[in-house]
Amino acid sequence: MVVRSLAFILAVPAVVSAIAGTRAFAAPVAYITNFEDDTVSVLDTATETVTATVPVGADPYGVAVGPDGRRVYVANVEDATVSVLDTATNTIVDTVPVGASPAGIAVDPAAARVYVANSNDRTVSVLDTATDTVAATVPVGARPVGIAVNPAGTRVYVTNTDDGTVSVLDTATRSVVGTVAVAASPAGIAVDPAGTRAYVANSDAGTVSVLDTATNTIAATVAVGASPSGVAVSPAGTRVYVANACGADSGCNSFDGLVSVIDTATNAIVATVPVGASPVGVAFAPSGGRVYVANRCGTDVSCAFGNGTMSAIDTTTNTVVATIAVGQGPVAFGSFVGPATSTSPPTTTVTTSVPAPPTTTLPCSGPRCILGAALRSPACTGQPVPARVASRFDQATRFVEQAARRKPKQARKLLTRARKALKQGASAAMTSARAKRPRISPDCATALEDAAGRVAAGIRP
Repeated sequence: MVVRSLAFILAVPAVVSAIAGTRAFAAPVAYITNFEDDTVSVLDTATETVTATVPVGADPYGVAVGPDGRRVYVANVEDATVSVLDTATNTIVDTVPVGASPAGIAVDPAAARVYVANSNDRTVSVLDTATDTVAATVPVGARPVGIAVNPAGTRVYVTNTDDGTVSVLDTATRSVVGTVAVAASPAGIAVDPAGTRAYVANSDAGTVSVLDTATNTIAATVAVGASPSGVAVSPAGTRVYVANACGADSGCNSFDGLVSVIDTATNAIVATVPVGASPVGVAFAPSGGRVYVANRCGTDVSCAFGNGTMSAIDTTTNTVVATIAVGQGPVAFGSFVGPATSTSPPTTTVTTSVPAPPTTTLPCSGPRCILGAALRSPACTGQPVPARVASRFDQATRFVEQAARRKPKQARKLLTRARKALKQGASAAMTSARAKRPRISPDCATALEDAAGRVAAGIRP
């Protein structure tokens, strides 16, 4: 049995690996900024071990992995720079001066622009990734910290900690087109896969503001733990995970960290997960099966020492299934988990060529990216994805990633289940488009069906 790599989606010949000889799909990689020792820990999520430690600038804080996994961008607070990390070699290939005290950082879906929140000069730097230079500087609110780009790449959302607002930037005009009042000291922010909601962690209020992106108004406010900072939305858009640095202690006399899990349909807390001390960054693996949390103080609830850890949470059971030692004072503020890239050749290869689909414009190497590119295509922009479609595509991605770590017989069963889930997801998209009150357009349903079919073709026996 041969499993073909999903790099075949690109308009170039694909290299295909035999599953018995090598992994067809490499596991995602996490890049953790260690604030106290000026490094980035590279974490293989398959083995949940640190495989490399990369020196960066002074006081690295924010981090963002490009959508194709080839570049990682690190905001260095003290240096006022962004380090550009090449993931194939785990080396820094460029250092870009930005504004004062850069904190949050985000990459747009096309990997063409990087947005940096400069907390000490009230600006956002816009980096051109082709040249690694600052293409524009946009004034925002007081002490911008968190930043996120919507899936369409048309809006950037920036949390202004000192004035309790979120600035909304238009990426075409590079200007602020809205300012939304949230609560005290907003920090982390994340946009859902449909682009309809942004979730803001308000550190001093102990809440999460749910921002309706169509109207730039607050749709709900959810009470979470004490001093929330990092926030992440599941790939299916059904759950939000929030890192509470002080757990349940509103006075922050202790840093027994907790992660609050919010159901996006009801805006209610459905689980609370104890993690390490003073958690900050939180990010999903692309499959949605794991959430990784950076614990700045490791196991020391007094936060007197900086030895840090990562907690791996199983999203099915909402329990910590692994605790991994990383560097000192890990922060990992941003989307720090991305697809793996590899320069090593497979042991057995076959060459084929398949033209790129018209709806896919991103350089994709895995099912999550391919399906996500279809969701971000012009045919689907601004349309809410039916839950059944998102859940089936999420299942398919997890089955494919699990198959890459199994023996051939087990892998065949998992890939059969993945193809079935893809078929069900495509069918649900078509059903939704044909309903009396359709949630998505026929063109969007066709784009999703096309993407599901191409993914299924790439994993056929």
